[in-house]
Amino acid sequence: MRTPKDELLLQGLEHALAGRSTQAAEALLSLYALLDVQGVSEDLHYLLFATALSRRMEGAGAVPRNPYLHPEPAQEPRQIDLFRLLMTHMPLASAADAVANAVLVGLLRGHDEATLLDVGIGQGRQERGLLHALARAGALPRRLTLVGVDPSGASLCEAEATVAEVAREVGAAVRFVGLEMPVEALADATWAALRGVPRPLVVNAAFALHHVAEAPDSGGTARDAVLRRLRALEPTGLVLCEPNVDHHRAPVRERFRNAWNHFTRVFELLDTLDVPRAERAAIKRFFGREVDDVVGTVDESARCERHETAQSWMDRLRRAGFVALEALERVRPADIHPAVALRRERGFVGISYREDTLVAVLGARPAEGRG
Repeated sequence: MRTPKDELLLQGLEHALAGRSTQAAEALLSLYALLDVQGVSEDLHYLLFATALSRRMEGAGAVPRNPYLHPEPAQEPRQIDLFRLLMTHMPLASAADAVANAVLVGLLRGHDEATLLDVGIGQGRQERGLLHALARAGALPRRLTLVGVDPSGASLCEAEATVAEVAREVGAAVRFVGLEMPVEALADATWAALRGVPRPLVVNAAFALHHVAEAPDSGGTARDAVLRRLRALEPTGLVLCEPNVDHHRAPVRERFRNAWNHFTRVFELLDTLDVPRAERAAIKRFFGREVDDVVGTVDESARCERHETAQSWMDRLRRAGFVALEALERVRPADIHPAVALRRERGFVGISYREDTLVAVLGARPAEGRG
């Protein structure tokens, strides 16, 4: 049953999409008057979506603006730093890390040499946990090459420093190679060079491939091309973590509804956790910027947060020449937060809250007989 707040928000949406800016502004102002963000936690949900609609009417979303690459105002934290805070506190993130790293440990263990190609490595947060997990399991390769791909040079520098620090702690020999560019922009010569890295080669892409830039109405051909490129490297396995929601192909009204259902469920989970109020608010600011992108962007080619469902990613992997990685079905990571549950499906493990799978960890390997 819709509440008055629901009705006003949906009125604002319909007026905004119809170009009726005055009526949209009136509906949103009436909504703002009902909100008590400090006293009612769910009111922040309405505020974030109403703000995104306001920015859509202003045309703010018409300019390409990747929140990870463009600086925020001086008083605002960087999106990558908010992401690190999210990964620290959110059990969706820690559970995805635990599942992914358990698979990666299995793929890397028992080898004198190995290479990990991390697409969207960020500041090297996941590698810190992975190297510690490899050391605890006695599974560290004698020599590990870590290739980090990321469009942010600052993040790559932090990742290299993080990896060097942890390598010293655990006694690992790690060679770091940073590639400062989006994965879809890697040159043919770079892809050719990657074919010559020490084997086995393992690929990891955590919350990164939905950022692959797409032309308008492309249907996702750029990310299909990236997956084909990765398949051509003949990796032992590929591990992919992504939000399980369609913000890519869905028309704007459906995308709004998908975003509302997904992000409000994430906020509900966050509000059950013992996280300091200031940090909880900061994490919600991170998601608020994603809502701005998903809902508030007018120019479709400018959108950055193009999430897809686990099934959609599985279809892409299959088209690129991958099959489900059997090892994913066998992982049993410990210390999963009791607020979330693991839902096992063919080809992926869902991280669920109240029966909704919000994040998916997918595992794949090259199909036999396809090159």
